[in-house]
Amino acid sequence: MHPTDVDPGVTLAGRYRVAELLAETPGDGGVAQTWRAIDEVLSRSVVVHVLAADDPRAEQLLEASRRAATAADVRFIRVLDALRDDGVAYVVREWVAGRSLGALLADGPLPPQQAGLLVREVAEALARAHDQDLAHERLDPDSIVVTDTGSVKIVGLATQAALSGDGGAPHSETDAQRIDALGLGRLLYAALTAKWPTGPRSGLNAAPRAADGTLLSPRQCRAGVPRSLDEITERILSEHPRHGSPLTTPREIATALTEVVGVTPIEGVLPPGSIPAGREHGSRVSVPESHSSYSSYTDEPTQVGAPPVGGRPALNGTNGNSGAPTVHTSFNGDDQSSHMADEDEATRTAMRPRGTYPPPRTAPPRPYVTPSRRGPHWWRIAGAVVGLLLLAGAGLLGWQLMTAAFDNPGPNPTTSATGTTSPTSTPTRTAASGAVVPIASAEDYDPPPDGNGEEHPEEIRQAYDGNPSTMWTTMSYHNDPNLGGIKAGVGLWVDLGKVEDVGSVDVSLREGGTDIELLAAPESAASAPTGIDGWQRVASTSADSKVSLKPQEPVRARYLLLWLTKLPPDGGDYRGGISEIVVRR
Repeated sequence: MHPTDVDPGVTLAGRYRVAELLAETPGDGGVAQTWRAIDEVLSRSVVVHVLAADDPRAEQLLEASRRAATAADVRFIRVLDALRDDGVAYVVREWVAGRSLGALLADGPLPPQQAGLLVREVAEALARAHDQDLAHERLDPDSIVVTDTGSVKIVGLATQAALSGDGGAPHSETDAQRIDALGLGRLLYAALTAKWPTGPRSGLNAAPRAADGTLLSPRQCRAGVPRSLDEITERILSEHPRHGSPLTTPREIATALTEVVGVTPIEGVLPPGSIPAGREHGSRVSVPESHSSYSSYTDEPTQVGAPPVGGRPALNGTNGNSGAPTVHTSFNGDDQSSHMADEDEATRTAMRPRGTYPPPRTAPPRPYVTPSRRGPHWWRIAGAVVGLLLLAGAGLLGWQLMTAAFDNPGPNPTTSATGTTSPTSTPTRTAASGAVVPIASAEDYDPPPDGNGEEHPEEIRQAYDGNPSTMWTTMSYHNDPNLGGIKAGVGLWVDLGKVEDVGSVDVSLREGGTDIELLAAPESAASAPTGIDGWQRVASTSADSKVSLKPQEPVRARYLLLWLTKLPPDGGDYRGGISEIVVRR
C-alpha cells in the first residue's frame, strides 16, 4: 500500500481508522502524509504519520520514534506506536487540542513576559531531553502547541528532523545542543516580534535586517521589548554578543530566562480562554506549505482531564499532561502492539519541575448556616435607608457651607487714596517666575505613519522621577543618527495636569549630541495631539547633555512634547535618552 492510497475510512494495523488528512511532506522517496485518525481500541483521536516502507526516511523515522518514546518530560507529545505493515511505515502519536505558536503569532507578538515564560518552558524540557541523549533539532513555530488549558506541548522530538529528511548523519551532543539552542533563540525572537529571524516560516514574515544584512534585534523591531530579553536573544543567536557570553545549550537558556521571568507556570499566563474570535472549535490551525506535519485542530476536546476509558480512572497530569494512562511501546520484532500501563504517582511527581507546579490548594469547607425562617424586616431596611439619606444631606450641607466660606472670605481692608479703608475682593496671586511646575504624567510619542506607536513606554517614568541616574531611552536605529532615515523624530509628551505658563523646560539628555525641539499643544487642547501637525514648535537646539529650552514668546499649555530628531551614537547604532525633565514657569 502506497501512502497516497490511504483514504479516510482505511484502518491501519486493525486499530487506527484514518479520518482526515492534515499535511503532506515531500521527500526523495515520495510523500509522507500526516492524518488524524481514531484509535478504535481506546476511542480517542491520534495523529498518524504514514510513508512508504521503501522511503529513505522510513528507517530514520522509526528509529527516531523509538528514541522519542523514552522522553520522560510530559511537555513532549508522546509517541504511542511505530510500525511497518503492508508496505508502509507509520508512527502514531497522541492528539493534543490547541493552537500552534505560529497560529498564535498570526494575531501579533506575545507580551514579553508571556514570550519569556513560554520559551523558558521549552528550554527546560529540552534540557531534560538532552540529559537522556535526545534532541529535537527542528524547532519552529509549529513545533510548539499551546493547549486549550494554556499549557505548552512540544511536537516532534527527534521525529521532526527525521520526517523532514534531516536525520541522516547523527550530530555530536555538542552540535545537537547548539542546534536546539539556536532553535530556542529563534522561538524567543518570534514570540517577541511575530517574525522569524531566518526567513518566512509557519506563516510569519522574515525579520527585518539592516543595510549590511545584520539581523535587527527584537527591541529594534518592536517597541516595549525589555532590554533583558533582547540581550538573551542576542546571546543565543550571535556568536559574539555585545552583552554577556553566548548561550549555547538549552539549560543555559532556561537558567537565563528564569532569572528574568521567574518560574510562573505558563498555564497562569496563557489561559484557556485565549482563543480569539474566528478560532473557536471546528476551525483549522494553519498548516505550513513545506514541512510541518504537526498542526493541531480544535474540533476535538483536549485530553487533559479526559473521561476514563473502560472504567479506569484518568490520571491527573501536570503541565498539560494528557491525563490518560501512559502507553508503553514495544519495538521488538513482530511484537509491535501497544499496551497500557498505569503511571504511578512517584513517577509523575519526579517529572514535575521543582518549584514550578505547586499542588492545588483545597479551600476549607464553609460552615453551613441554617437560613432564617422569618421574612425580611422591611421596616428596618426602610429606616436604614432614611438614616443614610439624612446623613448624606447633612454632609452635603456642610460641604456647601465650607465651600462658600472659602469662596467668599469677606472684606479685605485696603487703604484708599483718602486714607480710609474699603472692602475689596482678594487679589489674584501670580506664581513666581522660574517656579517648578509638577508633571502629572507622560507618554512616549512615536506617531504614524512612520512610527509604530511605542518607544519604550515602560521606561517613561524614569524621565521625570527626580533621579538623574535613571533614563528613558529610544529604540536603537541603524546607519543614520537621524533615526535611521526612517522617521522624522521620536520623543515623549508630558501632561502638566492643567494649563500653565511655561517659561522654560530643563532637559538632561543622553550624552553624545542630540537635536531636540520643544513643542506645545494649543491652550484649548483637551488632550495631547495624536499627529505631529497638531503641535506648535516653540524652541529647538542641539545639546550634548543638558539643555534649557526657552520659548521666545509666552506659552500657556497643558501638554508639552520633547521631540528628538537626531540621536547620539550607541556602539554601532544610534539611540537617544532623557534622564530628567523639569518644567518651570
